[in-house]
Amino acid sequence: MTSDRSTFFSKSLLVGTLALCASSAISAPIILNNHGFETGDLTGWDYIGEVLAAGVTDVTTNNDTIYTLSPFQSRMAYLNGQGASVTEIEEFLGIEVGSLYQAQIVGDSTNQNGGGEGPEIPEGPGDGEQPGVFNTASQSELEDSPTNGNYELTNGSAIAQTFTAQAGDTISMSWNYVARDYIPYTDPSFAILIGPDGEAIIDVLASTTGPGFTTGSDGISGVFNFTEELTQDGEYTLAFAVTNSGDEVLNPALFLDNGVSECVPNCNDIGSPENPLLPEEDDTPEVFDFTFEVTEPSTPIFIDPIVAVGYDYVVHSGPNVASVILPNIGDGEFDLYGWDGSDYSIFLGSVLAGVEFNFAPGGVDRFRVLGIETEAGLDPTDANAFITGLTFVDTGTVDISQTPLTVEVDEVPALRSHCRYWRLACLQASLCEEKASDRA
Repeated sequence: MTSDRSTFFSKSLLVGTLALCASSAISAPIILNNHGFETGDLTGWDYIGEVLAAGVTDVTTNNDTIYTLSPFQSRMAYLNGQGASVTEIEEFLGIEVGSLYQAQIVGDSTNQNGGGEGPEIPEGPGDGEQPGVFNTASQSELEDSPTNGNYELTNGSAIAQTFTAQAGDTISMSWNYVARDYIPYTDPSFAILIGPDGEAIIDVLASTTGPGFTTGSDGISGVFNFTEELTQDGEYTLAFAVTNSGDEVLNPALFLDNGVSECVPNCNDIGSPENPLLPEEDDTPEVFDFTFEVTEPSTPIFIDPIVAVGYDYVVHSGPNVASVILPNIGDGEFDLYGWDGSDYSIFLGSVLAGVEFNFAPGGVDRFRVLGIETEAGLDPTDANAFITGLTFVDTGTVDISQTPLTVEVDEVPALRSHCRYWRLACLQASLCEEKASDRA
């Protein structure tokens, strides 16, 4: 552990997102000291807990899945979720005790109890082990827990560097998170940005249950490029942390680098949520067209247009759509409508974000999604605005279109919490809304 850093961080805290609206200034990239850890050590960085500069690293999860992660060049930072208590981490960062737990519960509708301590941890099967130290309960028992995570954060590690920047500059780091544990142990990872005015903004990068990228049990996020445009002149501090929740075993891991590294298996496969298929390059905003090969019909393929408040999905050729998974946008509640031969008038049902909706046997060749609120404030230039998962009834080449439903509004809504750390642009164009008709 390095020397105490609590004096240079303000106690001011905003628990929310790291999405700071873009300014009109021309940005310049900030190159951090030992940005890619190529010195072979942590020169230039302060840290607490178990942190090291690593080469190729194998991470084994609770179910014996082995992920092999390789650095962008020869080294990357490896934060293992142990070595310091969460209170020590927060004091090291100079933020209020309980701040990381508060950040963990933002946006999680499964548990709104708040406070600095999490819910009671399920006890194990009578072997006398103490909750909060050993993870002894069965996986099926824990996955049925009504709290779905948000346990008290216990221990972990963190790394930080202070730098000087001007308004309009950008800071960038690549990160990859691995969950050794299983649901409902959240085991979150964080990005923390402290500005010249002393304001600290915390966001969850990834966890097993959400918020942030949701890996599920024993999962991996894949590589994301964290990029932030800065809005003030002066001294900033960028920090990352990863913590256990509810116990001190099956530690999560967070990897940092100055470029996109590699990992196997399940590292940003084409058609995955973190690397969805995008529309064809010559596409127009009126209709987004996708053509791809279906080899495993029951495995979701994720596609993503540019902006959405409602969509019509139409299969022009190839197998029908068997099911759909919609993203957590707005209130996360959507209505699905089927085609009656002339219009989308058949109400198929309501669906929550992230929950697979299965169509009738044989699937459908078209359907409509409604219910994305104007207040959701989607960025019309965002290439990751509405990531949709589709499964199909058979193999074959699919030609499918996704047409946004639009109605002009008089006022641009305020950005909401889904404007996450990886979305840089502010809302700079009129948004649209499709007003859903009454259910049939």
